[in-house]
Amino acid sequence: MSHSNKEVNVLWLSQEECIEGGAKDMDMILEYVEKVNLWLAEDKVVEPELLHLLWEEGNYSGKRIGVHAALIRSEEMRVAAVKGIPSNPMNPIERQTPRSNGMIILYNENTGYPFAVMDDTIVSALRTGASSALGAKYCARPDSEILGMVGCGVIQNAHIEATSRVMKNIKTVRLYDVDKERAEKFASKWKHLGYTFEICSDVEEAVAQSDIVYTATNVNLGNEYIPKEWIKKGSFHSGVSMWDHKDEAILQGFNKYCMDYKLRLNDDKYPLSELTKSGQMDQSDIIELGQVITGDTVCRESEDDSIFFVTLGICATDTANSYRIYQNAKERGLGTEVKLWSEPAMY
Repeated sequence: MSHSNKEVNVLWLSQEECIEGGAKDMDMILEYVEKVNLWLAEDKVVEPELLHLLWEEGNYSGKRIGVHAALIRSEEMRVAAVKGIPSNPMNPIERQTPRSNGMIILYNENTGYPFAVMDDTIVSALRTGASSALGAKYCARPDSEILGMVGCGVIQNAHIEATSRVMKNIKTVRLYDVDKERAEKFASKWKHLGYTFEICSDVEEAVAQSDIVYTATNVNLGNEYIPKEWIKKGSFHSGVSMWDHKDEAILQGFNKYCMDYKLRLNDDKYPLSELTKSGQMDQSDIIELGQVITGDTVCRESEDDSIFFVTLGICATDTANSYRIYQNAKERGLGTEVKLWSEPAMY
């Protein structure tokens, strides 16, 4: 049966097919996270503010759905996407299933029609780790030896893998998790990297002496626990789960601030947006990572600079990586073609 030239088909790619197409390829993820940050600085990315739908009002670390969108118009690719990523912290506990799952729809520039619907759960997790690691690559001390990780869940797997690729002098990894067994399993999983793993009995041990710190916990607004005294001079912190650092730590423990996308300062609640809105910090005090990558701005000027970094996840990084996975999948004959319509109804 011949297709009419008005027929629109969409390629459905399952999580397994996305993995086969490269979703777990951290080198590719890192490459495109860096490219997107660069394209952002070169004005080749359009990305609106993200939208959070909360099932429980005000509970940002509870059940929510993040809605993101991006449009890329670089020399390498011209593609747009809309991504939905629900999150429920109880899934791992009650159902032994992932906390979050992502789904992304890719759109054709010329027609505006979708051409792929794909799992984004893996890419979303890996690109979060890649984003923090990229922050470390450009803002941490190159000789950083101690990595401190608070929380030992899924996202930290991506953090340690990505960081091992870009920071070559790490020797020791200090782990803290409320579930000590989870920290032990994490250390066992990554021992092949050759680091010395230390399981810490309290959070201070993991944070205070570390050159690079990643916090990825379930902590909620109002339960911040890292004081300014724990910020090591010259260290780099990526506050992934948002509400780990007290305001005093952010304002007095650090002297430099960097984030991947400053438009996000207008987004709803997270520490840097709250501090700039309340006038305790100026937007001009915050450097955008893409400007550091292009060389237009310097973030770290001395060994003693302590840098607080925020990545809120640029949807364009998911878009670029998903598009590459889509291309790989097409080449391998993966996926299921699903019809949007044979002949569009003109109502």
